[in-house]
Amino acid sequence: MTRSSTSKKEKQLRLARNTSKSQKIINIVRKNTRELQNYFISNKSQSTSNEQFTYKTRTFTGPSCQKLTDFLKQKGTDYNNNIHDYYQIIHNSFLLQLMKQTVCASCKLIWNGDMSVAKREGLYCSLVFTCCCSHEIKINISKQCLNTSKRDINVRSVIGANFAGISHQGLVKLCAILNVPLPIDEDHFSDTLDYLLPTFESYKLRSMKNAVEEACKKSNGRKITASGDGTWQKRGFSSLHGVVEVLSNGPTAKVLDLGRLSKKCSICTGLLSIKYSDPKQYSEIKNKHQCEVNHVGSSGTASMEVAGIHRLFARSKMLCNVKYAHYIGDGDAKVFPKLISDPPYEDVSITKIEDVNHFSKKMLHRLQKIAESLKKNNIDGKLGIRGSGRMIKKMMINFKHYYRLAIVRNKTNLDDMVRAVWAIWKHKPSSNSEPHHEWCSPSYCGYLQALEKGEEYDHTPHSLPLKIMKAIRSAFEELAHPDTLKRVRNGGSQNANESFHSILWSLAPKNRYSTGVMIDLCVAMAVSFYNDDYQSIIPVLAELTGNTGFFTRVGMKRLDERRIYYEHKRKRKAVQKSKQNEEASDSLSDRMSVDDNRDDQLDDSYIPGAY
Repeated sequence: MTRSSTSKKEKQLRLARNTSKSQKIINIVRKNTRELQNYFISNKSQSTSNEQFTYKTRTFTGPSCQKLTDFLKQKGTDYNNNIHDYYQIIHNSFLLQLMKQTVCASCKLIWNGDMSVAKREGLYCSLVFTCCCSHEIKINISKQCLNTSKRDINVRSVIGANFAGISHQGLVKLCAILNVPLPIDEDHFSDTLDYLLPTFESYKLRSMKNAVEEACKKSNGRKITASGDGTWQKRGFSSLHGVVEVLSNGPTAKVLDLGRLSKKCSICTGLLSIKYSDPKQYSEIKNKHQCEVNHVGSSGTASMEVAGIHRLFARSKMLCNVKYAHYIGDGDAKVFPKLISDPPYEDVSITKIEDVNHFSKKMLHRLQKIAESLKKNNIDGKLGIRGSGRMIKKMMINFKHYYRLAIVRNKTNLDDMVRAVWAIWKHKPSSNSEPHHEWCSPSYCGYLQALEKGEEYDHTPHSLPLKIMKAIRSAFEELAHPDTLKRVRNGGSQNANESFHSILWSLAPKNRYSTGVMIDLCVAMAVSFYNDDYQSIIPVLAELTGNTGFFTRVGMKRLDERRIYYEHKRKRKAVQKSKQNEEASDSLSDRMSVDDNRDDQLDDSYIPGAY
């Protein structure tokens, strides 16, 4: 019994010590996290002329931070800073408890009565507190918007539903779980969308106009470089709605112009139900409504994207007095041939800048094609080139990344680019007895890094059989040829377009159907969020509702801070890794005649997950 109790006490003591140690570690991690967040996000001791956002001057400045800085430099509006300007969710029973602690103004007794709803419109209602003496107190739970009968809470709920990407049905589900009254019905929801759209459209056009002027200022003229791309509301080639856009080029790329293309109108479709039962009303509504259909043809890149981007190029002179002289696009698109065969400008010949990301996929496609053609051939004792320790799918994807890096790091020098691509082919079959790393760079070559540290390096886990490499040599002979690589010399990127697409479809998710008006509203919101920041919605709300709201300002500021924090966190890691690679390259350059052109680093302006 004594031994058992002693052993039990020892276990409890060890557990207590371990718990204490774990808690100390957790506290240290929390402290470090708070310090890191404080460094990246805010500086309360530093004040600025704009109270919406304050931050420190950071070492690593990304595009989101730069865009936010530029937006806040613009002349803003002095919003109402009333700390009580927000909604509070409270249960009705607590309201009754509060009233029962007051004195009735009529009978001068402790209030004793009941509460009822005199009027309800979605989330808005008019409450009536009736005392036993029949004295009534009426209050409205939401203000009326400017120049309209719509209530502030209902307008905000519609904006919030689209902002969160849940639309009307998602808003209904949220209200049901929160045990609050259901929002406005679907017809009034659509009517509110029509009410909101013109205001959001005006701010979208203003944002794009500012983006055009910024691009012209950077290019020192009205002929600028633009990257164009298309995206569809539904995956595949059967989408009824699509969006095409052109963005400026550079680290802080912004949307210059865009358009929605639709093959279906929700109103026209709905009118079919009364076409024969009430032809008069059918004709009246059909003639008055603004049809959403503005595209006829397929939804693929061969039709919708080509027509949309050509339309944006053709109207650039009229809308913004600007011409897109250089076009960044992928090599497989049919957009550029359309711009050449039907030129939008009489005095400007548009030049094509290849998208490096799309171009690098050629390596993956060639390797897959070779693997398929050789799957019945005996190579190095096995059929085909696939299999463990050979050319598996992950290895093919790695080759695509290697190929892209070789292009990006040497995109201004064609000879260095060719040599960097062939360095991949020489690196992979290298063995301990025959290392071939004379064209490699210490930034990625483990053999050269080990040589710098004076350590031994084993090629076995990382190399591929020589016969496998000889089997895929034809891909390198084609893709490393100067005539092929000169297409991506000074190449560009459509990463900014993809980043904009991610914001747009987070507002209008692809897993649910959206009407043309919904997509137009989400497009307008996405442009403001992408070009400026989340706080750009504050003046829109001020114009629509007459007030901004205390926690609206707090929430949008927090979203911007979080966006910048994660962007800087990723950029900081990328820069630190790049510095380590450069130090290894500099220390090794005196001992080996390896020319590593590091002038043009990988463009990490739009880091994955920065939004």
